[in-house]
Amino acid sequence: MAWTGIEKIVNKAVNFLIGIALARMLAPTDYGVIGMLAIFIAVANTFTDSGLSNALIQKQDRTEKDFCTIFYFNIVVAIGFYLALFFASPYIAQFYNMPILEDVTKVVALSLIITGFTAVQRTRLTIDLRFQTQALISVISLLVTGAVGLILAYLGFGVWALVFQALAGQLISSICIWYCSRWMPKLIFSKTSFKQLFGFGSKLLCSSLINTIYGNLYTLVIGKAFSPADVGFYNKGNEYALLPTQAMQDMTLKVNYPILAKMQDDNERLLRAYRKLLRTPLFLLYPVLTVIAVTAEPLIEVMIGPKWLPCVPILQVLCFGYMFSPLTHINLNLLYVKGRTDLVLKLELIKKPIGFAILFATLPFGIYAMVIGKAAYEFIAFSFNCYYTGKILNYGEIKQLRVLIPVFVQIAVMGVVTHFAMIPFDGSVAKVAVGIVTAAVVYFGIAAIVKDESFMDFKEIILSKIRPSRAQ
Repeated sequence: MAWTGIEKIVNKAVNFLIGIALARMLAPTDYGVIGMLAIFIAVANTFTDSGLSNALIQKQDRTEKDFCTIFYFNIVVAIGFYLALFFASPYIAQFYNMPILEDVTKVVALSLIITGFTAVQRTRLTIDLRFQTQALISVISLLVTGAVGLILAYLGFGVWALVFQALAGQLISSICIWYCSRWMPKLIFSKTSFKQLFGFGSKLLCSSLINTIYGNLYTLVIGKAFSPADVGFYNKGNEYALLPTQAMQDMTLKVNYPILAKMQDDNERLLRAYRKLLRTPLFLLYPVLTVIAVTAEPLIEVMIGPKWLPCVPILQVLCFGYMFSPLTHINLNLLYVKGRTDLVLKLELIKKPIGFAILFATLPFGIYAMVIGKAAYEFIAFSFNCYYTGKILNYGEIKQLRVLIPVFVQIAVMGVVTHFAMIPFDGSVAKVAVGIVTAAVVYFGIAAIVKDESFMDFKEIILSKIRPSRAQ
């Protein structure tokens, strides 16, 4: 967890700073062009993996034959989808009425082939719990891609700066993973092995495909119904709201999945681990999301400039909506661990029609109404995902929310106090600084007074690290 945490914090911080610099040099339309292709690339990546990476992690008696089989499957599917997007690029450009998308699609889609050649090696590192190696690879590739993106943006390449930045990162990461993995595939492809793994992965593929389409449908619909600039505003607001949430999810889910898979037959141990995963990370995540929402306007103006202010309401709404996203994924993760991908698929078939209905019902009322609907759906998804957790571990929605009530109260008080503390100040920098300091003092002050369980855990961890150093 520590190494994955370092990876995600450093990555998100560096990416955040690079993103700020790029956003100042590039226009919202440039981000909109890339955003319009997100759904096509995401769907292709979902098919390339087909849930087979998770199948390899979940399977306890995996063999060399399994790894080789999935490796060749990934490559074939990746190349197939690249060719499909290559020949479909004129029609994608025509759909959005943006000629530049034809060339951009042909280049961006190369990422599929790079990913296909690396998926199994990355999975092997995860199975072996080599998170330190993955952290170092991630940081190295991010620094290289940041340099590429900034140089090209400075030279006036516009949208192509974002295109080549992404490709450079994936290429560097792929080379490093191959080198560190030290695994070379043999010329083996087993139909029996594929059939067994795909039995697990196929249901995960269907659920992931539905989820991927829904997650990226907003950019497609906004791009078609509105303008590339509106896509850019939506993507930027969504990116900043999702940043802390995604970092926490990547850190906890990436680590706990291979570990929980080892205790999949012991429900008592599984529940104890699950409770910690539910409570402790959210104690830190929720105040961060609240501070971002409260300080959103001066924060955006300071970071990326006034031209991005239309994304502020989107950012604020999604910050509160994404509070339920980690809960959703933690619940689903338990079903993956138990091998119940059939239930995951069943949940997606129930939830996503509701999500699609909300999207198209709010479309006539504009982007902000669509975003409010998206935030509401996050809570709906959490409620549905708790059903089987309640059945399997007797830990359903009410019990989970009861654990989080103290945190909700603390962030509510913190948010109100922070808002009023910022009012007397005029400058955006001053507002942000006062907001962050006030929020930290109020939140951790309340947690210390009421002796919040998560706060006490963190305090004990810090003290345990200090004591040995003092003794020395």
